[in-house]
Amino acid sequence: MTDSAPDAVTGAMTDAVAGARHESHGDARNDEKRRRKAMMIRAVIYIAATHLWAGFMILVFSLGKH
Repeated sequence: MTDSAPDAVTGAMTDAVAGARHESHGDARNDEKRRRKAMMIRAVIYIAATHLWAGFMILVFSLGKH
């Protein structure tokens, strides 16, 4: 007595992997673009925050000098 369920599962897994490979090129490009955009946004936020902090420190030290 053989069970056809393992064959069905194996076939479904093979189809899923083949579909994932086919879609992976477009998804990889979109993922790379999304990561690059997120990195640029994070860099702008860090640069702006650093400049605000530096400006605040300059203000604190200039007011402390007087």
